[in-house]
Amino acid sequence: MSSNFYGALFRQSVVRWQVAAGLLAQMTQGAATVAIILIVREHTGSLALAGAVVSALWIAAGVARPLQGRLVDRQGATSVMAICGVAHPAALASIVGLSRVQGLGWLLVVLGVLAGLALPPVSTSMRIEWAEIVSEDERPAAYSLVYLTQELAILTGPLLLAAVIAASSASIALITIAALSAGGTLAFAASIRTSRDRRPPPANAGDSPLRAPGMQALLAVALLLGGVIGALQVAAATLAAAQRAPAAAGLLIATLSIGGVIGAAIYGTRRWRATPRRRLLLLLALLTAPLALMTTTLSLVVIGVLVLFAGLPLNPALSTFSLLVDQHASGSTTGEAFGWLSTAIAAGTGGGSAIAAVIAQHQHDPRAAFIAAVLAGAAATALTFSMRHTLDQRSARPPDSETRRR
Repeated sequence: MSSNFYGALFRQSVVRWQVAAGLLAQMTQGAATVAIILIVREHTGSLALAGAVVSALWIAAGVARPLQGRLVDRQGATSVMAICGVAHPAALASIVGLSRVQGLGWLLVVLGVLAGLALPPVSTSMRIEWAEIVSEDERPAAYSLVYLTQELAILTGPLLLAAVIAASSASIALITIAALSAGGTLAFAASIRTSRDRRPPPANAGDSPLRAPGMQALLAVALLLGGVIGALQVAAATLAAAQRAPAAAGLLIATLSIGGVIGAAIYGTRRWRATPRRRLLLLLALLTAPLALMTTTLSLVVIGVLVLFAGLPLNPALSTFSLLVDQHASGSTTGEAFGWLSTAIAAGTGGGSAIAAVIAQHQHDPRAAFIAAVLAGAAATALTFSMRHTLDQRSARPPDSETRRR
């Protein structure tokens, strides 16, 4: 049965505002990597240094997510978002300025770390905010909208970056994207309702969502799903290179994102009877099936179609992870729990990329990277099935964190 859950969400002015602000705030997630590589390499002549700055940014971002989530749980999202809205763009602008000064490579890496630590926790804040204003039936749509917003930002950011580079330079382009991110993040911070922002701290300051039953299993599955994403990215690049069509790599990744957008849009319009764990099991199986078919061909067209089909269950699976975090983390630690979820997916993506690259290079066959993606997907599916008793348990939430109806 379908229901107009998205319509109910967009009838709320705070959701409309936060979607628009969140879209701007997250543009650097898709554009910063390319811009930093172009700028640092142009001004220092070192691709290795450019890679080090980018790596520092994303490693720091992965480490920071649980810490940011804990701060959100204790101090509220307004102050955290406001600080990140200034610090993250300032670090990116500083990279632009100092890349012109010779001998400061170490400082560029430090600035990359700062930019990563201050990457605005937009998705975490959206999940927490919207979970308090929607019913449980509407949460799949709300969490799907979180990923839709992020996916659109990741798609839009590089397009805007390319347009500004064509008109001016990479340095101006990154400063433009950073300024939009600052405006979006600060606008998001201003939209957070102060009554919801004053969240009671956990009864025990040492409480951690990692101790909640089912959370460690859930994060293990998220790590494997991240491995699928990372292996697919490497597989797309190696296949395109093997076919002497390097531009096809970007098209394949864009096709995966398009599939994810379509899948998330459909997922949020349905009223689901199955538990989130069972939905996740089905979605992971649907993701693994086209991955397995990718190992049988080297045709870019066929792979492109299969990548689109793989993308359809991908974002719904990510949205379902958020629903499971709702079930297993206590209400006073959901920010940190969502932070750990982001870290697990990011770590899996990095690990999957590294493993797939090693396997593909060793086998001298781009299909080897697709095999790595299949193995990660199959392992995630099997682990979800084996943890059915643990993941079907629900955490008892304190009364203050119960969902409030509109």
